[in-house]
Amino acid sequence: MPGRPGRPGRPDPLPKALLVVTAATGIVDAVAYLGLGQVFTAFMTGNILFLGFSLAGAQGLSPIGSGTALTAFGVGAVAGSRLGAATSERRRRWLLTSAALAATLLVAAALTAIGLRPVGRHPEPRHYAVTALIALAMGLRSATMWRLGAVLNTTLITGTLVTLIRWSSLGGGTGDSAQRYRVGGLLAVLVGAVAGALLLRVSMTVALLLAAAGVFVGIGGYVALPASRS
Repeated sequence: MPGRPGRPGRPDPLPKALLVVTAATGIVDAVAYLGLGQVFTAFMTGNILFLGFSLAGAQGLSPIGSGTALTAFGVGAVAGSRLGAATSERRRRWLLTSAALAATLLVAAALTAIGLRPVGRHPEPRHYAVTALIALAMGLRSATMWRLGAVLNTTLITGTLVTLIRWSSLGGGTGDSAQRYRVGGLLAVLVGAVAGALLLRVSMTVALLLAAAGVFVGIGGYVALPASRS
């Protein structure tokens, strides 16, 4: 039957689902950087750098914001790793549970952000609360992606770019079937960042609700397919 796991010629639909989730990454970090005070909630390399800059006295950066994002992301990653260890033998339940928890945290962040304006000179406590909730969600999701070992990691964009170049003819590679998904992943983050920046002009809450929908619909749609059993 069509879509049956292991059927020859049927590509794994997971990378396509992950493109939707990757776009959500662009949305949440657009909200975080532009609306919550120059922090990242999914791409932790930036936060480590910002924390170092702020500790050195750089103007306009908050060590509290970067520290909050890093700490919450770490807690989320621990939770995601433990969830994976406990439930990964039931793959569909594991993925759906992880997506549902991440989406719930993003919805909680959206509700916390109702009426909240992008940060000015001094962040409010609610800005930090929204940062923590988003970073928790992204940490949980990132741990899930690492354990899943999919061809596209929804938060490791630098690694995706390097792998794309390594497998390209320019980088001396021979190419592989996953190249189009790597290109798609980079474009998905870009599109998500544009969408997040535009939606932030309307409402931080709307942007975060769209990101929550992307996380849950992307993974939930995949889990609903028969191929997800394999």
